[in-house]
Amino acid sequence: MRFTIALSLVLLLTAASAPVFARDTGTDDQQVDLEPQKDPTAGSVVGSPSAPVNPAVLRVNGEPIRAFEISMIMQTIQSQIQQRGGKADATELAKVATQRTVEQKLLAQEARRRGLAADELDVARSAEAAEKQAGGRASLEAKLEASGATYDELLGVIREIELVRILIEQQIEPNVEVTDEEIAAFYKENPSLFEAGERVHAFHIVFIVSETADESAQEAARAKAAAARERAVAGVEDFTTIAKQLSEGPTASTGGDLGWVTRDALVGPLAEAVFSLEPGEISEVVRSPFGYHVATISERRPAETISLEEATSQIEAALRRDKATEAVTQLLGGLVNTARVENLLGNRPATSSVELD
Repeated sequence: MRFTIALSLVLLLTAASAPVFARDTGTDDQQVDLEPQKDPTAGSVVGSPSAPVNPAVLRVNGEPIRAFEISMIMQTIQSQIQQRGGKADATELAKVATQRTVEQKLLAQEARRRGLAADELDVARSAEAAEKQAGGRASLEAKLEASGATYDELLGVIREIELVRILIEQQIEPNVEVTDEEIAAFYKENPSLFEAGERVHAFHIVFIVSETADESAQEAARAKAAAARERAVAGVEDFTTIAKQLSEGPTASTGGDLGWVTRDALVGPLAEAVFSLEPGEISEVVRSPFGYHVATISERRPAETISLEEATSQIEAALRRDKATEAVTQLLGGLVNTARVENLLGNRPATSSVELD
């Protein structure tokens, strides 16, 4: 049960989604019918000399959406599908990406209507993460320029992501209520969910780099992971202190704490490394689809049935996400019903593509 609606770019730009290093076992992506809006990127002819590089594809309530924004979301969705071992149909991928881009625009507009503003410090942090992932500011700007986009336009996309996050966190989630009765009922109705396999309390330090990044970027991340491992093995500093200083992942602020995890909750290479450790032991540098990791565990538990008391916080969080998703879906339904979504391309192809890794 993951809350992913309208937030597809977070993985790509910030690598800050909490489950980013876990195996994705399902989504709660909501579909909003935008008909008669058609897929504006269908039939794209990359490199067509007659087509603009980064055209305005759609106009949503008077605000344009450019091709590179849809292309970025397409890449994020495609990456998620590939990590699950699936294949993406190009036409369907473009339609879903177009829909998500419109959803994000509508929610950002609603946030501004309610007087909300993005935290510029968070925007700067996300931009910095995007620069790291691209191999530096100059590399990022060059890739954006090749797609017909600018760094300021990218910042605009990041601000909209932040606006949606703030809208959800400040004005939707606080109004969600989960009762003790609902928690107990969920536990009783889903006994198989609480039969836990062997678990470990895991921590990691990660240096994020795409598998498609060039060799110099790969080597730089690998070298940083090796240096972090040397510090951890030396034993002078606590692993969590090193993680807070060095890790590029979403768990850095908590010392790389992944919590209690089962083997199937982690991506393959990381799972193998983590579950081969004894408490206090430091792993070798491990490559996963997300980058280079160094891991350790503090405790290990055998397979068991998780008690209601222990499961309560996780059940509450899951039910809260479900209810928040439902609330956002209802909000989007109203916004879509009153939205003016215009296709600006007609039969002209969209040619934008941007690679940030």
